[in-house]
Amino acid sequence: MQKDPTPAAKRQKSPPKPRETQFLDLPFADNSNQKRQLEILLKLLRKKKKIVVIAGAGISVRAGIPDFRSSDGLFNTLKTAKNSGKDLFDASVYKDDELTSSFHDMVRELYGKATRAKPTQFHHLLATLATEGRLLRLYSQNVDCIETRLEPLVTTVPLQTKGPWPRTIQVHGGLEKMNCSKCGWVGPLEPERFVGAEPPDCNECLEMESVRGIVGKRSLGVGKLRPRIVLYNEFHPDADAIGAVAEADIKARPDAIIVVGTSLKVPGVKRIVQEMCKTVRDYRGGVTVWVNEHDPPPAKDYNFDLVVRGDCEEVARLAKMPLWDCDPESSEESFVELDPNEPPRISSQLEVQIPHHLPSPSLSPDPHAVCEPKPKSRKRTATASDLGKEKLVKKARTRSKKPALVDSKKPVKKKAVAVKTTSASFTAINHSFKSIKKTSSGSTKTKTKGTGARRAPKQPPAAIELEDLVTVSSSLSPPASTIPSPTHSVRSIPVSSLLN
Repeated sequence: MQKDPTPAAKRQKSPPKPRETQFLDLPFADNSNQKRQLEILLKLLRKKKKIVVIAGAGISVRAGIPDFRSSDGLFNTLKTAKNSGKDLFDASVYKDDELTSSFHDMVRELYGKATRAKPTQFHHLLATLATEGRLLRLYSQNVDCIETRLEPLVTTVPLQTKGPWPRTIQVHGGLEKMNCSKCGWVGPLEPERFVGAEPPDCNECLEMESVRGIVGKRSLGVGKLRPRIVLYNEFHPDADAIGAVAEADIKARPDAIIVVGTSLKVPGVKRIVQEMCKTVRDYRGGVTVWVNEHDPPPAKDYNFDLVVRGDCEEVARLAKMPLWDCDPESSEESFVELDPNEPPRISSQLEVQIPHHLPSPSLSPDPHAVCEPKPKSRKRTATASDLGKEKLVKKARTRSKKPALVDSKKPVKKKAVAVKTTSASFTAINHSFKSIKKTSSGSTKTKTKGTGARRAPKQPPAAIELEDLVTVSSSLSPPASTIPSPTHSVRSIPVSSLLN
């Protein structure tokens, strides 16, 4: 017995190469050895198609909005002897009158700064990516709403649980809206109403209470208004919607993620970054980038491919991308600069030059045109025998229309039998293209052999050519002088004579 051959050795797959984190320090120096890192960043901003950006308060510092955790941040500037600055952003702020009053003062001041602030270069960079259709989503932790003032980054409040969703997702709410803690009404923020320790009443609840009192129903109470921002240790009103958006973005397979201006201290945002980084790194060619003045937190789930240490405004300056609202047609090159030394022209001094010899629209020949001798035509003139030749042509045409003659020795029935056998053979063939092609060619041969029909005899060449026909028809037509013109009177014929 023969021994079984030894199985072929399986090809060993090499493990994927480890992806090392590269660093880029800003501002960038031309003589530095970090040109490769800069190319990675610029290629991401100019070529990637599905970019996810998770932004924090750091992108609004250049606009005049303080961040939270820096030395000049809100946590340090709002610190008092009794409480820390972080206590003003906790849900327990409404349990203490002093904290509530300080919170309302902070809201009015921060709202005024956000209203006067203008979008930075990095904000315009994000708007350009959104205009080009390459920004999959912007998750913003900022409550100043500077990015949502740009048309490509407009959001919706409240956020819906089903798509389509806006380009910008406010993870922590915004100062542009306020809501009722009881009925859930949402409207524009009125900062002048938030003064002192007592939150303002909801107008919708007051109107409902007045209607219920007129009808004679019991009172349900009046809700209190508050800025629509999410504080620590409280329920997020858009939590389900944000989870649905993040799940849809992960299924969309983004090819790049930029985490900019955040320290990743909030658990919910940290979870989104972890899941996004895993998805992007699994994608071939995916790039994860960290942009901040500080290094990213040590975590195995992040694994950023590029760490940019510097200001995000420097990133926007290096990208040199066009503004989202610029019109390429309205450039300065499209205008013609006039000579200031040229004297002004009066409409009466304008001259119009008309060429002397224009092509005449009439049918009369141009007197200035040079007459060239026409080539002699090969058409022969019509003769008296042309009428007889025309009759021969008509007879030849009628003969060609007659059916082909069939041999009397072999009956026509065999032709029908041959056609039946051919059609039966076609139905028995498989549906593959090659077999059908071969059988069809063979069947046509058998058909011609089985039939005893003879081909129609070839007709003799016509006795007159096409050019002769043209000359004959022209010779038979009456002279132009005998054709009545439309201006001549035509004899009228009564209709009764035509009917009779």
